[in-house]
Amino acid sequence: MFTSSARYHRRARRWFAASPIVVMVATIRILDASAVVAAEGETPAAGAATHSQRRLIKVANAPAEKLTTFAVDAAGRVLAGVAAESPTIRVYDPAGTLTDEWKLPVPPEAINVGPKGDIFVAGQGKLLKLDDEGTITLERETPNMATAAQAARGIHQRVMDKQAKALSEKLQLEIKGYKKRLIEMQEKIANLDRDLFALDQRDLQEQSPDAVEEVETERTRLQKRRAYCAKLQANLEYNIINPPSQRKKLSKAKPGNGRQAAPEPDREASVRQLIADQMRIASISASRNEVFFACSSSTGSGFDVWRTDYQFAEGTKIGESLRGCCGQLDVQANDNGIYVAENTRHRVRGYSREGRQVLEFGSRERDRPEGFSGCCNPMNVAFGDDGSVYTAESGIGRIKRFSADGSFIELVGQVELVPGCKKVAISVAPKGDQVYMLDITRGHIVVMARSAPGSAGRSADAAGLLVATEVEP
Repeated sequence: MFTSSARYHRRARRWFAASPIVVMVATIRILDASAVVAAEGETPAAGAATHSQRRLIKVANAPAEKLTTFAVDAAGRVLAGVAAESPTIRVYDPAGTLTDEWKLPVPPEAINVGPKGDIFVAGQGKLLKLDDEGTITLERETPNMATAAQAARGIHQRVMDKQAKALSEKLQLEIKGYKKRLIEMQEKIANLDRDLFALDQRDLQEQSPDAVEEVETERTRLQKRRAYCAKLQANLEYNIINPPSQRKKLSKAKPGNGRQAAPEPDREASVRQLIADQMRIASISASRNEVFFACSSSTGSGFDVWRTDYQFAEGTKIGESLRGCCGQLDVQANDNGIYVAENTRHRVRGYSREGRQVLEFGSRERDRPEGFSGCCNPMNVAFGDDGSVYTAESGIGRIKRFSADGSFIELVGQVELVPGCKKVAISVAPKGDQVYMLDITRGHIVVMARSAPGSAGRSADAAGLLVATEVEP
């Protein structure tokens, strides 16, 4: 599941709907090198931006509040999820005015609006479905939670076994080192014994007093040296039987000199923490008939992707142990399929509902319009009304638009946000006139609006990069 296919390039055209798209005509203008000097580390714009930043929607108003996620519904309302003592969804009209507040039983970690208008919320191992007035119509545990406790105990046991194995290997290396030194010491003692025996065999009766004194001095030196080596040999033999690392461990465990023994680690607390980690949900989305969500992997590494029906039943894991940077993996689904922002590899991958790969696009090339820059991008994806795919890059706040089959269409724009590798959820209003991006650090949502004809793209045009023109298909 979530596997590559050697034939996915040929299948992509049949798999995606052949909807009309905007045909882009690009021309490249080459300017003199002295005309424009890019700042160090700055990524050039990929064509004329279609949108520009217009305003902010401030959502989190207190230190105890945290804006975690948001979505935009078919009416253009912004549904902002707030984790606080009393978790809520704050509802803003298209103009950015707060109009309502819906209480939630869990802090929202992911919000999305399905094609039928259902509002899906996920958090702390719970899946919620709300109507357009904020009433919770369905609440269930995520299907992975049925085995979460068992999986957590298995992960914990594997960690403990790994630690025990590492300690055992370290102990064996320690003992091996002492045994090697013991052999070397035994050889030294044997050599000293041979030298002493040779001195004892010498006939000193015919020797001068000075020669006799010299021999006795040498014997004394060798005897002292042998006694010292014998002491080291005894210490090495003791260390082999009772390694110092084990003695230190026992010493710490025994109270003495007014000190208390170090408490044993709470294994149950570790298991509870692992279960809490598995309850975390990175994203949720829906096609016309099914719901998809990404959660922490049951193997203890990466993320798993699950599919359910609209009643959150018939749960099926269709992908596992997917890698995401900084604890973030955005998986979004629509009727065209499933799109994964594979941020660790600078690309977007497309999958069928069964988890079979059918598409991929993007690369780590900041000078190409379809490329992604930074350490981990794209971080998030979203869809337009026509099925086009919007990508969001953290750090630089860039949003791009691609066709459903991964062809670059246009640069949407670049917002001002606090740099860093983090979640930058995006959402697109009906008709694409407004595009929104989450600035999770400052607790607000950046609103971008479509620029008036002729007012956009001048900076990109001046830089001699791609200049895009829309024509009828």
